[in-house]
Order: sequence, then C-alpha cells, then structure tokens
Amino acid sequence: MGINILVIGGSYFVGRYFSSLSSNIKNLKVHVVNRGNFKLALPNVVEYVCDRHEPEKLIQMLPNIHFNAVVDFCGYQAGEIDTLFDLLGGRIDQYIFFSTISICDPFIQGLKTESCPLADLPLVSTHPVLNYLCQKALLEKELRSCCACQNIPWTIFRPSFIYGPFNYAPRESYYIKSVVEGTPLPFPVDASAEFSMVYVEDCARAVYAVINKSEAKNRIYNLAAPERITYSRLFEELRLCNGASFSIHPVTIAEVKRDSIPLPFPLDINDLSDGSLISEILGFQYTPFSEGFMNTFKSFSKVYS
Repeated sequence: MGINILVIGGSYFVGRYFSSLSSNIKNLKVHVVNRGNFKLALPNVVEYVCDRHEPEKLIQMLPNIHFNAVVDFCGYQAGEIDTLFDLLGGRIDQYIFFSTISICDPFIQGLKTESCPLADLPLVSTHPVLNYLCQKALLEKELRSCCACQNIPWTIFRPSFIYGPFNYAPRESYYIKSVVEGTPLPFPVDASAEFSMVYVEDCARAVYAVINKSEAKNRIYNLAAPERITYSRLFEELRLCNGASFSIHPVTIAEVKRDSIPLPFPLDINDLSDGSLISEILGFQYTPFSEGFMNTFKSFSKVYS
C-alpha cells in the first residue's frame, strides 16, 4: 500500500528540497499545496495551486483520501493549523510542524535543548521578527490542542540556522554571491560568537525519520548539527569551496553596528542548539558542515556566475 503525504508549502526552500527528495521514493505520493509561485513538476508529486487561507477552494481540490502525515513547512499565523484540522476531518495519522529554535529563551546559557523554556514573547507585535516568533509559539500550542482533540500524534521540529540550496534568506548566499562577483566581503575581525547550523537536506530527511515512528509521537526535536560555526570557520569554508582566496574588508563589531552592515549571524553572543536527541533516539546523522557548504556553494555559484 502506498503512502500519501500532504505537504503545506512544498515549493520553497526546505519544502522544495523535501518534495524533490520525495519524488524518488517508491510507493510514496506527495500532495503539495502552494500558491503556485514556483512550479515543481516532479514525478510522484501532485501540486494544488491554492493558498492555505482559502479553505473552501482547498477542500474542493484535495482528494478524499487519508493522509499518513501532514508536513507543515509554512505555518506562520495562529489559526492556520486549526483550519486544516477542520478541513481534513480526522483524515490525518500524524502532523509534523516546522517551528524554530529561536522561540526558546535567548538568555539561556549554553546549548538550547528541547526542554528549554520559551522566550517571553508578546501575543502580538508589529516588529516582523518578534511577530514571526510569537506566531510560531502560538502555532505550537495550537497544534498540541488540535491533535489532543482528535487523538492524532504530533511532531515539532525546531531547526537552528538552516543553510543550503534554495535558501531565500540572505545568509550564506550573501557571501557566495560576493565571492563569485569579486566584491570584498566584510569580515568581523573581533567576532567571537559560535552558532549552530543545519543543512537543508537534513531537515528534509528528518521528516522521513519521524513518519510513523512511535518515538516521534508528541515529541519535539531540535535540528542542529553538532559543529560550532564561527565567522572564521565560515570564511575558511568559502576559501576552500572557491579554490582560491578572495577579497575581504576587515570590520569591527562596533563598525558593523554603526554602519548597519547586514551580517546574518551572531557576532558576540553565542546561539547554540543541541540537536543530538533525534540522533540518540532515531539514529539520525547530520551532514558535515564542509560537505553541506560545498554543495551549497556549487548550487549558488551556478545562479550568480
């Protein structure tokens, strides 16, 4: 018997990578709901061009089948999960939701684990980042509530900084673009922060690792590779991937702040997460940073060259 997975937001970054990997798996059919901005055109992947905020249109488009799992990559507003549960009427075996490790208390010393307290977030904020975080926190509570009412198991992923092909956030792509185009890169010479990252493919593979697993029932898993990344390590990998040195522009943290230089990672405060639980319980293995970054560099280099 084949497996049916309903994906919400499967054409952007992590969802796109997941859909691509899924297209090569036998006896698996992926049903992707997206707004049609990026066409997938993949085997074993059925696309439904629809906004999740159009419930009447969505219920007419989706087939009347049971879904072994719902994978929600783009839940950003409270109420979105509740609406899906109303639409699907118990036709779900498991709900997998991508949240973020950033909803945890930022003042935690050391590694952030799955049991860390959440940040003291407002219910509503006009600040884009704060609003994003408070909505993710609300959606986690909403998911637990909806699943409890229908006795459906949930799994929450809290990734750290995600990097990889298709990343629309100007993080690693900002540096790769500058290297390819020969633009001097600002290097924060006094940056001391260490931060956690996770390769996009690992996020996609983690979904397979938890589908229909009792160890994933009503569990939170952080997604963070064990390596501690710094700006020095990042620039070292850039040189290795480029095969040659490149021009840099040394700056201090004070200059970065004074000139509002948009550097994407922490400068002087660590942002470290513990992603070992999924490895200990499910035997999950993370991609080494050098390997993942090389793949990322090659992918973006084709775009910018």
